[in-house]
Amino acid sequence: MLELQDVHSYYGTSYILQGVSFSVPQGKCVALLGRNGAGKTTTIHTIVGLHKAKQGSIRFKDQPIESLPPHQISRLGIGFVPQGRRIFPSLTVKENLTMPARKRKQEGRGHWGLERIYELFPVLKERENNFGTQLSGGQQQMLAIGRALMTNPEFLLMDEPSEGLAPVIIDQVGEIIVQLKEAGLSILIVEQNISLACKAADVILIMNKGKIVWSGSPDELMVNEDVQHKYLGVSA
Repeated sequence: MLELQDVHSYYGTSYILQGVSFSVPQGKCVALLGRNGAGKTTTIHTIVGLHKAKQGSIRFKDQPIESLPPHQISRLGIGFVPQGRRIFPSLTVKENLTMPARKRKQEGRGHWGLERIYELFPVLKERENNFGTQLSGGQQQMLAIGRALMTNPEFLLMDEPSEGLAPVIIDQVGEIIVQLKEAGLSILIVEQNISLACKAADVILIMNKGKIVWSGSPDELMVNEDVQHKYLGVSA
């Protein structure tokens, strides 16, 4: 579904992504872990066109997208849940959801509309006339996910979906990601929360200093204390 091959990216003179290669199969969830500054968000931004790669290829459904602007990448079927939620505070919940709404190229099973979003997130139905600033952090995260789903993507990118959330809400977000994967979405999540990543993902990638330094299954990561300590700062 998504493939990065030898992607290099800079911010000014800072060499951020140093030959990143990985793929996300159709219907699977891949989690990208790493410490702050490892290059995870730059990877996401490079995929969606917010930052341009200096070298390498990015292919979505075997189509090169590395030179496309963000709006064209979105229209190909890639949804984006940004770090920090970034909902529109002056719009109501309903307006936040309907503003980006886009019909699926093929109607039928899997189509995301307002009622289906409300089924997934009942609290948003209850709060549909509230403004973005009147929501809790967890509700804002649900709104950000719902807003991305309203574009009817085939692929979902999520940047730090657990950031700033209480543990009970993090568990809910993990369950939602699993539900979305079961509904047929392919997903790439950038995370620092190991528990959430291992709950939701089929494959774990670890990034350090702009490179993928480890890959494996959630079970393999959970028993590998050396990798957790070296790259994720988890105490033994």
